[in-house]
Amino acid sequence: MKKEETLQRIKEVEDQVRRSKDEVLAERERVLRTARRDSLDLRDALRAQAEGRGEAILKAAEAAIAKEKEGLLAAGRRGAADLRGQADANIDRAVDRLIEKFKGALNA
Repeated sequence: MKKEETLQRIKEVEDQVRRSKDEVLAERERVLRTARRDSLDLRDALRAQAEGRGEAILKAAEAAIAKEKEGLLAAGRRGAADLRGQADANIDRAVDRLIEKFKGALNA
């Protein structure tokens, strides 16, 4: 009877080991699924955060470019106004010289 009891006990232990192994494998799969899901959630959150930060950087860069563009345009307008003033002064002198030459040609 001892052999039969021993064999029965071995079978019971083998069954317990098999059940424990199955439980461990199932737990491992559950943990892996949870880890994969968490990593995907984290990746999505980080991607959204990076996109938001990228948009903020682009807006700041656009604002800086707009400010610099306006400064360049203002400097160009001032330069154009200066040149316009010089041209107006040159036209007045040119007209005066033309009138003098014309009078000189009439008197000659």
